[in-house]
Amino acid sequence: MTRSVISPLYPDGFTSLLAPKNSFYKQRGAAAIEAALMFVLFFSLFYAIVSYSLPLLMVQAFNHAAASGARSALAVDPNADEFDDITQYIEQGVKPRVREVIADTLDWLPPTAKTTVLGNQNNNVVVEFNEATGVLAVTVVYAGYRDAPLIPTLKLPGMGDVPRLPANLQGSASVSL
Repeated sequence: MTRSVISPLYPDGFTSLLAPKNSFYKQRGAAAIEAALMFVLFFSLFYAIVSYSLPLLMVQAFNHAAASGARSALAVDPNADEFDDITQYIEQGVKPRVREVIADTLDWLPPTAKTTVLGNQNNNVVVEFNEATGVLAVTVVYAGYRDAPLIPTLKLPGMGDVPRLPANLQGSASVSL
């Protein structure tokens, strides 16, 4: 003897063919569609967080490296016998020291980014001295970051590029010598 199971939704044994138009069975698959739409939204949010975090980290690292380089300039003795004048002191003493400290500080960068930021023999690091004020300005720039980011940008319909970044990432510091 077979026993039929009566559905709690249809206690009289009717099938879904006779069910009302707003029944539970007409909603099948709606959860999958909603989940797919929410996945796109949450993935975009996660990607935006990650892809904005890296450039912010890099700008902070550039500011830190520039500040460390500027502080290291104070360790170079201007009265040393090897320097005849202020120009020689800056060109042969301060600039190489600042660039060396910045290169050591940014050693964690990937090779392509490191080459772009530091250049050949760290010559992309801008070190300027104003003799009138005695201020040494140090600038670290990742030129063209928007065109060649470390994490690729997404082009989302209705949102545009994620992330929207400036053309260059830059950090700077100055110190009075």
